[in-house]
Formats: sequence, structure tokens, C-alpha cells
Amino acid sequence: MDGSFTSMLIGWANNLAQTPTLPDLAQQVEILQAQVEALQNTNQVLSDGLTTQIEFLKQENQDLTASFSQYIEAMQWNLTVLAGLAVVLSAIGGWLFKNSLDDAKEMAGRIIRQELETHIEPLIAAESASLQKTLRTEQIIGRTVVDYYLPGAGRDTLTEYALLKSRGFLEVRYWDADHRPQGRFGSVLVIDFVNCDRIDLPELSADDSEVRRAAYQRREQIVNDTIRELVELRIGSPILVAYVRPGFGRLTAIDDLTTTFPELKYYASANTPVSLMGAIVDSAYVAYGEQRSALL
Repeated sequence: MDGSFTSMLIGWANNLAQTPTLPDLAQQVEILQAQVEALQNTNQVLSDGLTTQIEFLKQENQDLTASFSQYIEAMQWNLTVLAGLAVVLSAIGGWLFKNSLDDAKEMAGRIIRQELETHIEPLIAAESASLQKTLRTEQIIGRTVVDYYLPGAGRDTLTEYALLKSRGFLEVRYWDADHRPQGRFGSVLVIDFVNCDRIDLPELSADDSEVRRAAYQRREQIVNDTIRELVELRIGSPILVAYVRPGFGRLTAIDDLTTTFPELKYYASANTPVSLMGAIVDSAYVAYGEQRSALL
């Protein structure tokens, strides 16, 4: 029992030693009071901020409601104005349509007539004149007889002669020195110096200048003799077309045809198939004009 009592005494003494003193309790109370005050201040700040936000939201809601009301009123006014304007414009448009339809028709008629007179009619006239000229040329070609003369030995196939045959002339007659034409010459006489060897002299390409000069003179004489043979036939006065090869110098005999042979009133020359076709067509046109002049 003494031992137990001793133990109790020791435990009581320990508890007594752990019990806080009055100064300690006072300090703890002050800390608690400070914490309570801090909580109260924080609560007050939060309460004030929330109140401010609520008031701000109330004010924004009121402003938004007022703005929307003003917008609705403005739209209603604009719609009223537009409706009135539409009625006015409709009335004006109806009046203008009713009173200006005849004027619009008359103005449209004037514009169309002016456009026709200014642009369309001249174009039609130009096209008509061009078409008439083309038709007249083709008519002349269809009435023209062409004689195609090859004065020497030549090729079996003549491209130029075939082109003339397909051009639409009334007749294209081929003949040479061994086959003279029957009857009189046609309106155009072609002398083909290209597809024969009559004036193809080897000396024209000689190195010796004197030999070349003599060859050129001989060529001139051959051309004059060939044309003289045709003129002396006395079977017509056609327009002469001389077809010569390019690249061997100019033929003075061709340039002096009307001087050398006064019987030849008109002549032409060509050195390519294309220019030959053009020269023959032009000659046919000139011959037709001469025939009409003779009848007047």
C-alpha cells in the first residue's frame, strides 16, 4: 500500500507539473481573440465586396434593359419610316411607268435607228460591196478563156496548169510549139518560161563574166523571139503574162515588152505559182474592162 500511495503521489506531481500556468493561459486567450478579430475583418471585407458586386450587376442589368428598349424603339421608328418611303416610291414608280412608257418606247426606237445608221448600215454596205466585188470577179473568171503556152520541151506534169484548171476559168487551153491553138487567143495568154528549157542556159552560171554576159544577152533574145512568134500569129490581142524563173537576174526583154511590141497594150510577169495565179486573175479583170470599154 505504501508503494501504491507513493505511485499516486508521483503521478499527481507529474500532472501538476504539466498544467499551464496563468500567464500561459492569458497569452493563449489573447491569440484566440486576435484570430477571432481577423476572421471578423475578413468576413466584413467579403461581405462588402459581395454587396458591391451585387449592386454592380443590378446596375448593369438596368442599363442593358434600358438600351434594349431604346433599340426596339429605334427599330420600330426606322421600319415605320421605310414603310412610308416604300409607299411613296411605289406611287412614284407607278406614275413614272404609266406616263413614261410611250416616251421610253420612242427613245428606244431612236437609239436603235441611230445605231443602225451609225454602225450597222455602214458595215452591211461594206460587206455588201465586198461580196459584190468578189462575185463580180468570180463572174469575170467564169467568162475568161486562158491560153497556156509552153515554148520548149518541158515537164510531163505542170502544177501551174493544174492550178489554173481548178480555178474556175471558162476554159484553160494548153499548147506548145508543136500544137498551135485552134482559132483565136483567149483573153489572157500565159508564156511559161519556168517549166521548159528554152532559156535555161548553162552559161548563165559560168565563172567567166564575159561568158555570163553573152548568155544573158542570148536569153534576152530568146524571150523576144518567142514573143515575136506569138505576136506574128495575128490571132488576137490577149493580155500577156510572162512566167519566169526567179534568181537569174531581171529580164530586160519583159520590162520593154510594150516598147518592143506596140501591139501588146498590157502585160504582167510572175516568178512564183502564187504570183502567177494573181497575175492571171488581175489580167482577166483588165481584159473584161477593156471589152466593156470597147462596147461603150
